[in-house]
Amino acid sequence: MRRFGLTTASVVILVLSITSCGGSADETGPAAAKREASASATSAGKQGQAAGKSLKQVRDDLRFATGQHGDMNILDRPEGFCTEDAVVPTLRVLDRTAMDGIIQRLKTRGWTPDGPLRVVSDNGADGSLTFLTSGQWRVTLGSAPVPDEVKDAYAPNQGTLILNTTWTCRRTTASPSPSM
Repeated sequence: MRRFGLTTASVVILVLSITSCGGSADETGPAAAKREASASATSAGKQGQAAGKSLKQVRDDLRFATGQHGDMNILDRPEGFCTEDAVVPTLRVLDRTAMDGIIQRLKTRGWTPDGPLRVVSDNGADGSLTFLTSGQWRVTLGSAPVPDEVKDAYAPNQGTLILNTTWTCRRTTASPSPSM
């Protein structure tokens, strides 16, 4: 049975929480420059490995990285969009250690973190968010509490991983998804 409200509600809550408290995409200064240089060097080394991924391979990477926390459910993708959402219901909201483990497993598959793991608050139960890239692919990975409006449907799970994958659109066919 598919449950669609979880992703939308969780992503909105998580993104609003992250963007409203700390960190900015416009950071400047020596620390930001050092992070950018490090990310560029790491990214350059992984590009050859990542350049030819298919959507199926991206899904396999995400299942590999998140599998120990639960089953990944891919939500229906509206035709014509270059994005795909998935959720992994979890028994609890994943903490920094668990999220770092997912990031490390993705790095072994050629993914590069695009900035640090952002924690919503000092309370680990509030969730976290990060971004990763691999070739043309970008994944937003978040951990958040199950929203109140869908708690009963997801019981006994109290947390969820939210995965949003985007890619460069190729408008040559009716469905712009990359090769499967």
